[in-house]
Amino acid sequence: MATATSTGADGTGRCAYDGKATAFAFENPAGETLSWTFVGVRGVDDEVPEPTVRKILGTVRLVDGAP
Repeated sequence: MATATSTGADGTGRCAYDGKATAFAFENPAGETLSWTFVGVRGVDDEVPEPTVRKILGTVRLVDGAP
C-alpha cells in the first residue's frame, strides 16, 4: 500500500485542487497483480477523510468466479 499527496495547485479553475491518492496492489491466486486505487482532492469541505479511505480499503476481498 502507498499513499501520496500533491500540493501547489494554482487554486483557479475546476480541477485546481491539491490531491491525495491511496493505492493497494496484491497478487491473486492465479498470480495476476491486481490493484485498488482511491484518488481524491484534499483541503476542501467535502474531502473524504483518511479513516474512511482506510475503511473502504479494508473491504477489498478476493472472490471466486469470473467478473
